[in-house]
Amino acid sequence: MFNRLVVPVDGSERSWDAVALASTIGALCDAPIEVVQVVARGDSVDAAQGELDREAARHGAGDHTLVAVAGDDVAAVVADRAARVPGSMVVMSSTGRGRTAAVLGSVASEVLERMFGPIIVLGPEATDPGSFDGDLVVPVDGSEFSEMTLGLAAAWGIGFGATPWLVEVLTDTTALSADALESAYVARLAKDLEAESGHDVEFEVLHGRQAGREISEFAHGRDARLIMMSTHGRTGLARLTMGSTAADVVHHAPCPVVLSRPPRFADEAE
Repeated sequence: MFNRLVVPVDGSERSWDAVALASTIGALCDAPIEVVQVVARGDSVDAAQGELDREAARHGAGDHTLVAVAGDDVAAVVADRAARVPGSMVVMSSTGRGRTAAVLGSVASEVLERMFGPIIVLGPEATDPGSFDGDLVVPVDGSEFSEMTLGLAAAWGIGFGATPWLVEVLTDTTALSADALESAYVARLAKDLEAESGHDVEFEVLHGRQAGREISEFAHGRDARLIMMSTHGRTGLARLTMGSTAADVVHHAPCPVVLSRPPRFADEAE
């Protein structure tokens, strides 16, 4: 599924948790891993490389490709490293305290802005699931953008034996009086995706004022291995920032989150 996994680290333990997650994914799809540390210009790249090598050995990641790179724009460096091998995927922590050019927590949105995704983000509450042969939560909201992750979800389900769960969060159901009516949209998507992929697809309708929290709680209840979503739907996506619902999901999710941002939105955001 992936030709290479690129993982930025910033000196924090949490960033190395993302390396462990990448190791899990890499073992499942036989993808090599490149660990990248971005060094502020003026600092010693050689010293940073030595520290990176020592940290990798301490975390049992010494067999990965380890690269220290000078640069002032961490997102640009990460995106460039990923672009060098078609089919690369970035795996990163959304939090970190950083001893280099920037804190990773401020970089995930900018990486997504440059690459459009998908990228795999390990939020502050998330843990490495160890495997992906469980449930995969895919939020949709009636928008074309939110549905653009369905193909990737189906591929992940087939490749890793995961069961996609399409979920829609309704915040105002006053006009919907029957479960059959309110579930019609997500049920149709699930039926179509199941027919196209030949793989089981489930669905659920959630209710609540905070979509991100509802999605995260549903994932927790299902012991989901992954959440996969677009960062642009009806609520929109501010330029260079992560969509509010996606950011809320990343912050509270018990599992990694795959984020994608359709390239077409770049033109609409101007």
